Amino acid sequence: MKNPLFIIIGIFLLSYILVSQFSSGSLSDKPVKLTKNNPPEILMLSTQTCRYCKTARDFFNKHNLPFTEKDIETDEQARRVFDLMNGRGTPVLIINGQTIHGYDEDMIRSAL
Repeated sequence: MKNPLFIIIGIFLLSYILVSQFSSGSLSDKPVKLTKNNPPEILMLSTQTCRYCKTARDFFNKHNLPFTEKDIETDEQARRVFDLMNGRGTPVLIINGQTIHGYDEDMIRSAL
């Protein structure tokens, strides 16, 4: 019988590789079409350490989309808004009045 420690380490490494592969946050090069507001109204409730917040920032910057970012760890008013919106994780995006919990590029594109 194989050593259980090697099996546990193997499962951990495989899990890490799969998670990093599928959650790499790669941004598509597909152009953004603004269908609602030009410029769009984008508010992002975020934290500085959240990697999905970083991916959202990168997406908005890559496509030259103006956005307002509020850090819920340092801004009490932003934290109250986050709590009122039942935020469970960051980012919480409000794009043209539509609320999006988490980073979802398809939902962001449809809200624009």
